[in-house]
Amino acid sequence: MTRADEILEIVRLGQGLRPASLESQETEDVLTVTVALLVELGVALDRIDRLERKVAELAGQTTEQLRETPLGPQADAEREAGQTALIACALRVFFDGRRPVSRGEYDHNRKES
Repeated sequence: MTRADEILEIVRLGQGLRPASLESQETEDVLTVTVALLVELGVALDRIDRLERKVAELAGQTTEQLRETPLGPQADAEREAGQTALIACALRVFFDGRRPVSRGEYDHNRKES
């Protein structure tokens, strides 16, 4: 059983009411997703830190020296492009000039076109 299967099984086995902190279900859902992503980011940052420490140890450097080692212009450009894409993805709703519509209005307009 994969980790994703285990998570889905826990959700499936849940009983009773799921407590909510906020009045809006949509806001509650966004908060839940955000907290889950923050937890996963914390795990990823911990793993990155462990890897950096091990690589630095193997290279006979401190983690600060490892982090400051220049990677070259191509690597810098690729990293910058990746960061820009991540920011654009996360903030895309602010760049989207389309007017948000309700699900019903969206479905109605889709059928007409």
